[in-house]
Amino acid sequence: MTYVASPSHSIGDAARTEDLKQCLETARKHLNETSRASDTERQQELVSSAIDAGWEEDEVRAALANEEVEPSHDGSLMPTLGVVPSSSL
Repeated sequence: MTYVASPSHSIGDAARTEDLKQCLETARKHLNETSRASDTERQQELVSSAIDAGWEEDEVRAALANEEVEPSHDGSLMPTLGVVPSSSL
């Protein structure tokens, strides 16, 4: 199981969504570096880990569905959470 931090804000608090995005981004980065599982399996792992940490399944799935999709280095599309392109820095 991948570690996902528990929510620190109550349901309905605007900061909760941003916290979830940050938690998922960190967990996804770790999974991408350490797991040889398929993208689908890693996505399922993220959802399961977040639910076990105390996040609601619907908010986790909504956060993952709202990910921006950008090309990776090999030309395929890769989901990202809150990543700012280096050209905008």
